[in-house]
Amino acid sequence: MAATARGREVSSRVRPLAALLVTSIALLVAACSDGHIDVRTVASPGWSSYGGNAANSNFAYPAVPDDLELSWTRPTGGPVTAPLSISNQSNVGVTADTANGCNWLVLDPRNGRKNFCKRMRPGVEVNTALIDQFDQPYIGEETTFLAWNAGGAIRWRMPVIGVPLPGKFAAPGQVLVTTTQGQVLLIDSQTAEFAAPEVRLRPDANPDDPIAGYGDCVTNGPRCAIPAAPAVDTDHERFFLNFWPQGAIASQVRAMTYAERDGARTMSELWHADVPGGVVGPPTLSADGATVYAFSRLGQIVALDAATGKTRWTYRNGGYGFATMSVSPDGLIIPTGVLGAPLTLLRDRGDHAEQVWQRKDLATVSLSTLTDSDTAWTVVRDAGKNSLSLTEVSTTDGSTKRVLSLPESVGFATGVSVSPKGQLAVATNIGKVYFFDSRSAIAGR
Repeated sequence: MAATARGREVSSRVRPLAALLVTSIALLVAACSDGHIDVRTVASPGWSSYGGNAANSNFAYPAVPDDLELSWTRPTGGPVTAPLSISNQSNVGVTADTANGCNWLVLDPRNGRKNFCKRMRPGVEVNTALIDQFDQPYIGEETTFLAWNAGGAIRWRMPVIGVPLPGKFAAPGQVLVTTTQGQVLLIDSQTAEFAAPEVRLRPDANPDDPIAGYGDCVTNGPRCAIPAAPAVDTDHERFFLNFWPQGAIASQVRAMTYAERDGARTMSELWHADVPGGVVGPPTLSADGATVYAFSRLGQIVALDAATGKTRWTYRNGGYGFATMSVSPDGLIIPTGVLGAPLTLLRDRGDHAEQVWQRKDLATVSLSTLTDSDTAWTVVRDAGKNSLSLTEVSTTDGSTKRVLSLPESVGFATGVSVSPKGQLAVATNIGKVYFFDSRSAIAGR
């Protein structure tokens, strides 16, 4: 009897432990299983990449606080030419052309201090980091595209031919990487394995000379195969490039698919469109994926049918300026002009573009950002001065809603990035970052 009682006592103690062990094993198995919905990386809800999103549309859904004010500034130590990124946690990513020290920094939104910073090889200064939902950045330098964890440790390196351009998520867990020499890669964001066979769009791609043609990228010259970030349509599994074929007289918009064939992804050309005078800058995609926009070297905005490449309309913009634009889901377009150009709002009418309004009294010096609140943010040169201000205007009538000074600013800005909380970040080309937050959030720190 005593032995039986002791056995029951031991058994009663073991059962909970066994149950705990079984539960732990089950959780471990689940964690290691193919839980794609939970673990595959996707673009951060913040300003996750160049152009703010996969489409390069520079459009923001979060509402910007009414009590917005300057929270902090930080010098980078060198000129800034690439737009900023902002993660889901509002961390600000910035690259700069510095002579020494860090040339890629991730800044804390509370005070502008460095979460981490890195010294990387040439090419990083033209890159905007791609950020996933775990605050993990992906960014390139000559010969290499790298994935990092949120603390700044390298997760993997991928050798590339040339200088990688800003990456984009093409599907959950899959990063699209293009390079200045025309190489196109689709990479598993966790394992760094190819999610599709690589494509080399030009036969003169030279693995032994990573900066071959790189000097032509600023001017969109013929030796730079791809000078700007792609626009990606994840719903239709296709992307669009500014591509200069070897030996061609001008660059073109090229559409490519990465859809599955026989159970595996393959990248191939869908169509190409020869834009008069050639293409300048990155393509921009409409929210519904139906239209792709590009600037021509002749100063036109060209709207193409995204499925066929046929021209829907052209609009004489009077120049291509920064060769970038902001596009809203309802078809509003703000083209970026030359430094000091008026702020202009267009509307896509399907078969033509019409001017909604123009503010000739505003000398713009930045790419603009359209918002879901029927406003647009841009940076303008203060009247009669060299200083700059961050300005919000109504898209309804172009009226000014508010003006926020950028202290000690000159030159131009690289764009206006918006966090999931509606915070704004701006960088000037002389190398200074400005971060705006709500007054109540600043006071509560």
